[in-house]
Amino acid sequence: MAGNENSGGMRPTAPQNNPANVSATGGNGQSGQAKPGYTGFAYGQNGALDAQAGAAKMQQAPSPSAAPAPASMASMFGGLMSLDADSQDSLPISDGVDTGRGRGSEALPPALNSDMRITENVDLMKKYLPDLIDAARLPGAPDSYKRLVNYVKARLI
Repeated sequence: MAGNENSGGMRPTAPQNNPANVSATGGNGQSGQAKPGYTGFAYGQNGALDAQAGAAKMQQAPSPSAAPAPASMASMFGGLMSLDADSQDSLPISDGVDTGRGRGSEALPPALNSDMRITENVDLMKKYLPDLIDAARLPGAPDSYKRLVNYVKARLI
């Protein structure tokens, strides 16, 4: 039985065969060694190649610089006001909300106070209520769905 065709053997595209494979820690990769320890050359050449490689000046990895000092909180948030502070036009930030200082929702324009969404949702529920009732009558409809339809029906009628 033959094994996986990609297992074993020399693969020219393997990472260990890439001459540009340099370790991120510096000096531990294939191309970053100061003295690679050559072997297999003719007598006397291994030592000469080692000496030549050792004499080559390798660029040092940059040392990490000190992190900049964090800015003080006062300088970062100096222009912000707190949530309970008065705004620049001397109205509290909670003006227009029904809680906190200032006027309640009566200060808002009428278009923002209308219950259009509630009215639209009730109209949609009335429109689809017959379909919901029919679906609740289907065999296998869960009791929770039937209770929901009964609840909606009681609220709308």
